[in-house]
Amino acid sequence: MNRRALILGTASGLLYGGWAFFANHGAGMPAGLRAAAVQFLLSFGATAVLTLAMDAILARRLRAGAIVAAVVPISLLAVVFATAHALAGTPHVLATIAPSYGIGLVFCTVYVRARRAAVAREACPSPAGRQV
Repeated sequence: MNRRALILGTASGLLYGGWAFFANHGAGMPAGLRAAAVQFLLSFGATAVLTLAMDAILARRLRAGAIVAAVVPISLLAVVFATAHALAGTPHVLATIAPSYGIGLVFCTVYVRARRAAVAREACPSPAGRQV
């Protein structure tokens, strides 16, 4: 796993684990902490896997690769998140994962655009002596 995936995974786990606690603490401290722990682990793993999956899809240079890379992995992970929370007994599953999915979709879109721009810059280096 690369450094970028680890950093993004940790940040995601802390952010969404905190949200899961907030969304569920009204059902009691144990429920809030359980939801936070589940969401931290899911968000960390998902963000790391998303980062690696998007890079792999983009590397294939498919015609619809950008759309596939931005939408498919996050949508599949939403199903995994909902299932994990249901199995863990999270009281408000949709409220818990909705921010993660919405913001995750934005993250994936921005990440894919940034990676494509970086690849384009690498393919067309600037002329010698010109700073970009």
